[in-house]
Amino acid sequence: MSKAKTVYTCTFCGYQSPKWLGKCPDCSQWNTFYEDIALSKSASLASSITGTRENHPQPINEIKLNHEDRISTDIGELDRVLGGGLVRGAVILIGGDPGIGKSTIALQALFHLAHKGEKDRGQVL
Repeated sequence: MSKAKTVYTCTFCGYQSPKWLGKCPDCSQWNTFYEDIALSKSASLASSITGTRENHPQPINEIKLNHEDRISTDIGELDRVLGGGLVRGAVILIGGDPGIGKSTIALQALFHLAHKGEKDRGQVL
């Protein structure tokens, strides 16, 4: 049986080295390396394939959906892309080429949300 290989890992940034170093070449922190046993690539790949982690493949009909309360933007296509509207506390990144209307659609959505807030007055969006 082969001897287990050791690797030294920086506790600050996670940089790994085959030997102990006083100063991490990645983050420049001193005395942050600790000795660890290196997993072979095949062992780490096998654990992810066999499902020993918490996440494992499931049949699609057994997946339970979480239905969050969604806030409609009153823009049909935007709501469709967002899965039914905005989710409270979620961050949405709108990306694309310059001039395609990212700012315009964001302003239109905010306009509709502001008017919806005026109608509901007591409800915080």
